[in-house]
Amino acid sequence: MYSVWEFGENHDDDHHQCHQDILISKLVKSQEAMFNKLIKSQEDMFDKLVKSQKEFYKLLKHNNKNNDGDDDDETSDEASADDEEDDDIQDEVSDQDDQQLSDHIESAEYEGGEMMCTETTLEGYEHLFEAAKSGDWKDARESFQKNPEAMSMITNEEWKTAQRIAVLHNQLLSLKEIVKLMPPEAIEYQTRERASTALHAAAMYGYTEAAKVLVNKNPRLTQIRDTKGRVPLQVAVQAVTVGQTETVNYLYSVTRHVKPSPFLGHDGARLLCGAIDANFYDIALSLVKRFPKLVTEKSHEHGICGLESITQRPFAFLSGAKLTWWQRKIYSLTHTSMDSTSNSGTQAPNQTSSERDEENPFEIEGTQVLDGDNPSRSSAVNSIISKGILTMLASANRMPNITQVRHIKQYIYKQKLMHKQALALVSEMFGQIDKAVMDKSQIVEYFSENSNIIKTSIKHGTKEVVVECLKKFPFLIWHELGGQTMIQMAIAERNEKIFNVICETSGKDKIDLISRKDKKGYTLLHYAAKIAPAVHLNSICGTALQVQRELQWFKGVESIIPEDDRVRRNRKGYTAQFIFTQQHKGLVEKGGEWMKDTSGSCMVVAALIATVAFAAVFTVPGGNISDSSSPKNGTPIFLQNTSFMVFATADALALFSSITSVLMFLAIYTSRHAEEDFYKSLPQKLIIGLATLFISMATILVAFGASLFIVLGDRFVWSLIPIALFSCIPLSLFASLQLPLFAEMVRSTYWNCLFGEHRYIQPIKQSNEKMEGI
Repeated sequence: MYSVWEFGENHDDDHHQCHQDILISKLVKSQEAMFNKLIKSQEDMFDKLVKSQKEFYKLLKHNNKNNDGDDDDETSDEASADDEEDDDIQDEVSDQDDQQLSDHIESAEYEGGEMMCTETTLEGYEHLFEAAKSGDWKDARESFQKNPEAMSMITNEEWKTAQRIAVLHNQLLSLKEIVKLMPPEAIEYQTRERASTALHAAAMYGYTEAAKVLVNKNPRLTQIRDTKGRVPLQVAVQAVTVGQTETVNYLYSVTRHVKPSPFLGHDGARLLCGAIDANFYDIALSLVKRFPKLVTEKSHEHGICGLESITQRPFAFLSGAKLTWWQRKIYSLTHTSMDSTSNSGTQAPNQTSSERDEENPFEIEGTQVLDGDNPSRSSAVNSIISKGILTMLASANRMPNITQVRHIKQYIYKQKLMHKQALALVSEMFGQIDKAVMDKSQIVEYFSENSNIIKTSIKHGTKEVVVECLKKFPFLIWHELGGQTMIQMAIAERNEKIFNVICETSGKDKIDLISRKDKKGYTLLHYAAKIAPAVHLNSICGTALQVQRELQWFKGVESIIPEDDRVRRNRKGYTAQFIFTQQHKGLVEKGGEWMKDTSGSCMVVAALIATVAFAAVFTVPGGNISDSSSPKNGTPIFLQNTSFMVFATADALALFSSITSVLMFLAIYTSRHAEEDFYKSLPQKLIIGLATLFISMATILVAFGASLFIVLGDRFVWSLIPIALFSCIPLSLFASLQLPLFAEMVRSTYWNCLFGEHRYIQPIKQSNEKMEGI
């Protein structure tokens, strides 16, 4: 029985072992078949790749007329599979390999002479791109010559060609060598993300030399656009780089006016507005001269035309420049020349002339008028004067932010050159509008539809733009532009300079001009009654001075308009005086609070000085003679001393001036603070109070110094010097803190030139008298 059972177990084991052998045999055959399929699939894929590459470079050589030889491409690869994986895993591996291979294939074809690159490059060219990046061309030259296709390949991760990598890293040597081996069409490759070429990259980073290398190889690069429709010139204009100016000038000289032209239509308007925004006024001037229609063309990107764009940049003109008094003096002596930028449209700018002007800019324009016999002598004198001013300021250490004379010269030279270029651009724009539109009604219609051109100029106080406009179109002062006339805009924006220009332009018809009303029944006085823009008010120091300035405008306009218009009501039934009171109510209240706070603080200081000065009379330095038998009993001991007389005089002045100051500030504090009081009464009291307070502070310090010298003078004669020096410290601090406010109040109250330069006030009064006589 045991043997039978043992025989049964052995028989089952043999049968099971046989079954396993059969399964293993089938598995091996299946894996072997799958492995063969994988190898065949890879071989077919690489055969297609080699064939595609050969056809591609044959076509390249054919297009460049270079059919001397064929390219030999060698492709080798290894494939392996794990024999112990099951069928499902094997299929997954095969699918992944096929997908990876298809992702690494780059197909390229030419359509109409333009190269269209679609995918990434094969592996194995990474060292070539590293060489282009680092500039190590010696190691990469041989590889590039053996594998010229690498120059048109793009990297797997960043989608950049070798020449683009060389441009981005400013490797000029690598770029030159790469471009030599490339056909011109291959340089036109555009990235997938932005469709930009290597020239776009050079323009973006301001690499002028790299741009020259690319353009010399393929001039068509200047006309290729990216996804935003920008040619490299437009990219360079919008970029902010160290080499931006040189790059823009070069690209402008080589960009061609061919269809589709980047200089026409909305593209041209975008280029013009971009050049203005980037301060390339010479380029903008050349564009306007070459393509006059750009003046009225609006940019889709900016939403405005070039003329409106430049009016939004008041700092481009002298009226908007914030120059100190010594900078303005040097500015007037600085000579600038626009010859170097006048030919920007046909050739690269002449940098030599510009650099020469920067080196020696101190020549007054028109020196022959100053010294007709010897212009060079006049120029030398101007240079000496300017350099003397700079040297004096440098020695006094009063140059803000700039310590070198040469930097000051170059800064002022560039400022004046920019002002001249911007003014020439505006003049040319108005001239082109005058030439393009012959009918006056069309000109009025254009400026009505684009009223922001005039409104923005008046708002920013750009006097130059308004003057140039009225030179070409003086009749515009009689028409409403956007609902307002130019003189109404000037009053609303509180710009007295432009107000003067408009009135002078009107000539003999001033009365008619200032008597006109708008559609709402507003007279000029109604516009003056409205509160000024916040920007204008914030430029005035002190709320009280702001109210005073508003009153000066109101009363100034009131004095030049006919008497009937002073009480005329608008369509809502409001007079100008009513509108002024309503709109300035809050400002008057703030002005009253400011006056109270200022007068209260100053009154406390003045009262303290008066108390000290009064007490000092009874406690004179050195004491008094206390001999009852002497006729000089009670008189000061140092009465005959000169220092004592200085003390007595200074103390008396301190007492009288401080009491006067207290009275003035007390009058301000108890005032009703009505709007009329801010015109003359309150400012005059504040001026007297501040002046007497400063005098009392100065004299009390003099009295203290004299008293101290009386006590210490015999023993320390040198003590007078430190006493005088230390006494100047509080006076200097007080002057630096309060003198600007004091000077502004004096100028605004007694030397107000708001309407002092208007020559039309007197003729208007005479005309009214003549009409009354008739």
